[in-house]
Amino acid sequence: MWATVLALLSVTAFSEVDGKKALTPEQKNSLTETFGELFVTKLEASFATNTDEALDNGAAAIAALEAKLRSAEASNTSLAAEKLALETEKAAFTKTIADQKSAIGILSSQPEADIPAVVAAIAAPGAWDTANEKHLGGVVAGHMAIDQAHPYNKRAYAALMLAQYGIEMPTPKAAALDYESLKTDLGDYYRIRKQDRIQSFLQSLPSVEKIFPLESGYQDRAVLVNMFLLGDFSQADGTSGTFDNLVKGGYKFEPEELRMFDVMFVTKFNDLKKLEKSWIGYLNREGSSTMKWSFIEYIMVETTRKLQNERELRRISGIRINPTLNVAGTSLGAADGLRQFIKNQINLFKIRPFALGDWAESSISDYIRRGTAMIPEVIRDSGNVVLYTSTTAVTAYHKNNELLYGTNQDYKADIMYVKEYPNVTIVPVPNYGESKRMIWTLKNNITLFEDQPGEMSQFSFEQQDWTLKVWSNWKESVWAFYVGKKWTSLAEIPTDYSTQLIYCNDVDYPVDYYITMDDKDTSPSVSRHTSLVSQANSLPTAITTIDDAVVGKEIRLKCGSLTNAPTIAVAGDFSLLTAPWAPVVDDVLVLKKRSDGKFIELARLNVTSSLSAFVNDDVTPSVLGSDTFVTGANTVATAITMLDDSIALKLYTLYGAGTTYASTIANAGNFVLTAAMTLSLGHSIVLQKSAVNGKFYEISRT
Repeated sequence: MWATVLALLSVTAFSEVDGKKALTPEQKNSLTETFGELFVTKLEASFATNTDEALDNGAAAIAALEAKLRSAEASNTSLAAEKLALETEKAAFTKTIADQKSAIGILSSQPEADIPAVVAAIAAPGAWDTANEKHLGGVVAGHMAIDQAHPYNKRAYAALMLAQYGIEMPTPKAAALDYESLKTDLGDYYRIRKQDRIQSFLQSLPSVEKIFPLESGYQDRAVLVNMFLLGDFSQADGTSGTFDNLVKGGYKFEPEELRMFDVMFVTKFNDLKKLEKSWIGYLNREGSSTMKWSFIEYIMVETTRKLQNERELRRISGIRINPTLNVAGTSLGAADGLRQFIKNQINLFKIRPFALGDWAESSISDYIRRGTAMIPEVIRDSGNVVLYTSTTAVTAYHKNNELLYGTNQDYKADIMYVKEYPNVTIVPVPNYGESKRMIWTLKNNITLFEDQPGEMSQFSFEQQDWTLKVWSNWKESVWAFYVGKKWTSLAEIPTDYSTQLIYCNDVDYPVDYYITMDDKDTSPSVSRHTSLVSQANSLPTAITTIDDAVVGKEIRLKCGSLTNAPTIAVAGDFSLLTAPWAPVVDDVLVLKKRSDGKFIELARLNVTSSLSAFVNDDVTPSVLGSDTFVTGANTVATAITMLDDSIALKLYTLYGAGTTYASTIANAGNFVLTAAMTLSLGHSIVLQKSAVNGKFYEISRT
């Protein structure tokens, strides 16, 4: 064994230590790597003794060594065979590559030929494979693949599967799309490929879901339980007395009933076949099929964005109007929004609003301070109170603070909390419109509610002949977990606001902001606002009553157009009027409802009542000191030829007054008009003086 090892190590003798043979570290490592630790251990044991046991160990080691050598020889033989196979495969690949390069060279030198259309072999009747999950009908062709790139095949496959169980696949009702205007505007030109998709510039409104949390799983009339603690509870220790005699304070549970509003979207697509060869052009992906799904899918995506925008506006300014059978409603009338929710809670005597009146930009800082100070201290200082208001109010608040405190060394610009109460956060609410309502409450108290997430965009489709119906239904609401204790009248609500957790000012829309009445509305509603202005009515409109009027609440009706201007007779609910109301533009009638349902007249306002008047019969009236005037009650025919004391580039508005001898202005001399003007009652003209020639040019007239 030793001789064999010496030969493997290429040495003639082992080294010796204390008269005994030994392996150097290098020799030991070499043998260990080749034969393993067991062999080296047995070899070193044979150095120590020449006993029979040692010889047996040495023989065993030699046997192990021989076994390893045989294994190595077999492995080498296997590796040699594998190497030969790889070399053969390499040669084959090299030849294939050379052949392909040669073919490419030949093809490149030839002219390009038309590629014949590949027609997929359609399976014979009865061989249509409805169970094939890879290709529609088992037709193995790229355009028949059932995958994300071919959504139409996926729908067809789904329809086949449903048909096997006797279920018809629903498809899209329609006619809300103005195809004619698209064809007129775009015509055949649009069939020239200029872009890969129809562009939409619909902008998404900011969502109030970032401000008010959205909770799902709620049905109409769900109950949110409120607990009220009545009286005070603590007292001086009196344990020497009778327990029952010392009990004080109490608990009262009152439910807050959540109202959910049913909302829907309905549209209809018809005559889609006409789109195939008109303006839709290359966007047609369905061939001769009447259902243009690629176009419809695009419309549905844009519709979802529009529905979301309408819901964002409705969540703030919506006012529920119960539907009339077979009459389409408005988006804002589908559900109550935040502002209407607050108004309803005030009318239910759950909220006593702060009697602050309207706010002005010049004093809004003090207005917010006074309102915040009215909140009970324990609530106000909790660190959880939020003031919700419009972005306009927040901007005005910053400007007013800058004016008041901007010179102070410790002034901080654009703070988002109430300056005097830093624990109260200010949050601007988007889509707030012209409202001046301010709402203080605990964070997350006001919440958005829905039934199932995403229902609004879960469209249902139903194909009927060559038309497609599309619809979706969902529930939505804006509510609060804790509003306040319900009382029977405003007078009963505590003036310290201790039984409510929502606080607000007493103004929504300002008095001088007018909401437009509906066309030919003879009973306009003041549910949204108490100041209404008429439009150009399509028919004569005689108002007979005012819907949703609250007893004791001031109402203003304004004339916005002379076209079928609204009138009110002294009769019925208006029998207490001093005279019939036959207004001209900008006339205002101020009313208030009495407990017996009749309206009393408070005032009749006219835009000319507060204006400077021209001197009667003056043909060159002075416009010094103002830019808006009313003509005088002339006693003779009066043709205005000049405006004395006028300033170049300044706009002047002249209102007519009276009918007999009404002032006139000719389209001549110092005036360049669209036509001659008679300034009778209800008419006006806007003029601007030129700095070049000093003449007055007409800008507009009514």
